[in-house]
Amino acid sequence: MQDTKYEHSQGITFKEYLNYCKAKHLWFIISTAVCILLATGYLILKNPVYERSAQIMIKDDASPSSKLTAGLSMMQGFGGLLGASSNVSNELISMKTPANILEVVKRLNLDYSYSTRPFIRKIPLYGDSLPVNVNISGMKDCDDASMKIELQNGKVKISNLKKNKNKFDTEYNGTVNSVYHSPIGLIAITATKAYNGKEDITINVKKNAPIKTVKGIEEKLDAGITEEMGSVIDLSYEDAIPQRAEDILNMLIRVYNEKWMNDENQLNSKTTQFIDNRISEITSDLGKAENTITTYKSKNNLPDVIETTKLAMETSTEVSGEIATLRGQRESAKFILDFVNNHSNSNQTLPVNLLSNDKVLSAQIEEYNKLQLEHNRIAENSNKTNAIVQNIDKQLNNMRKSIKAALANTVKQADIQMASYNELKGTNDAQVKSSPKQAKFLLSAERQQKIQEQLYIFMLQKREENVLSKAFTPYKTRVLSAPMGDIEPVAPKPFIFILISLAIGIILPALSAFLKMNFRKLME
Repeated sequence: MQDTKYEHSQGITFKEYLNYCKAKHLWFIISTAVCILLATGYLILKNPVYERSAQIMIKDDASPSSKLTAGLSMMQGFGGLLGASSNVSNELISMKTPANILEVVKRLNLDYSYSTRPFIRKIPLYGDSLPVNVNISGMKDCDDASMKIELQNGKVKISNLKKNKNKFDTEYNGTVNSVYHSPIGLIAITATKAYNGKEDITINVKKNAPIKTVKGIEEKLDAGITEEMGSVIDLSYEDAIPQRAEDILNMLIRVYNEKWMNDENQLNSKTTQFIDNRISEITSDLGKAENTITTYKSKNNLPDVIETTKLAMETSTEVSGEIATLRGQRESAKFILDFVNNHSNSNQTLPVNLLSNDKVLSAQIEEYNKLQLEHNRIAENSNKTNAIVQNIDKQLNNMRKSIKAALANTVKQADIQMASYNELKGTNDAQVKSSPKQAKFLLSAERQQKIQEQLYIFMLQKREENVLSKAFTPYKTRVLSAPMGDIEPVAPKPFIFILISLAIGIILPALSAFLKMNFRKLME
């Protein structure tokens, strides 16, 4: 009796299990057939997905100061992507922002999706396969809409209108390139390049809220840095239509470059405004000085007065030129210093190209502006508690203190030099005290005219430098590889899918048989 109980407790053997499976071979046949049929049906209904990828390189500034800042940022960066420089990591974040993707959606009209179902599979339409475009006016950004459009030999029939949860039974008949008044808004149907007027097709149109489309693109978009310490970004996108994937990547790169160019051009806006205002003021002062000299000469009949005071005028001209140059430098430094001290300008870039005589200070201001733009781009898509934003704030504060000290020293040095030149000018003026009263008056008036001319030329040169700087600013990125990919889809993989379904079809009855045999043994 004890031996019998012990034998019953041993469970099933592999031979018993194998014989039982053979006896239930019909289970395996039915299960395998059902799984393969389900997999085949899925493959028939599922559209193939294609992948397109591109490579772009972020251009780095070649100046030593920018390289030093980039190195410090990398060492201090809070977890840059795989140790890559924080500059490239920040540009990667900036490129993938929802604002950029939303702009791509608007330019390519991706919030409108088109499809047709000629047999079983739902086929998406885009580009060369889409005969007409649809635009619905009067809808909010949060609204969804859908409709069915039947094209037959140039005729159009619109039906199955739906806006959000509201359905409308109204139907509209007409032609392509027409506008239809409907409960969901004005529907404009326009022909594309693929339209030939002989189409016989039913198109399902769906208008999604742009933000939903943005989220969908974000899920399919993959971006990362190719190598550690590198400056190359890999972009890839998966879509049922290869052309749409290529268009999205190309447009994303274009939008990013355009926005970066707009940021760069802002560097010159403050400087241009200041220069234009100063030119206007100097032009007025120069005209007054010229009128004074002309009127005085005509009134006192002194056509040869310059010849009589030639030696004194040459010396005064040289001194006046130096004073004018110093005054221009001092005004530029003082303007930038006042701009920095104004707390309302704490997040704005500083005017550039005004202190060409001081290369070190100009380089500091240029580096400050680049770091400020980087700060504004990151802060726009983050908050003040972001570690990268706080780190950049500290760098900006230190740079701002250094620039203030340098500007104050420039103003002080200009005052000292102008005082020295004014003393020299006073000595020279004393030499012409014996000249006629008219000569001394003209000497003073022409000196003022010369100062205004020097300032005018200085400001014109600076304005031209700003124009050239804006015209020759290159894009931030260089496209190493345009969007491209394999002609074979990346998903679904039919062979692998069938193998998996075959395995599931065998495993399910095998597991069922194992559990059933164990249950019987336990009941015995």
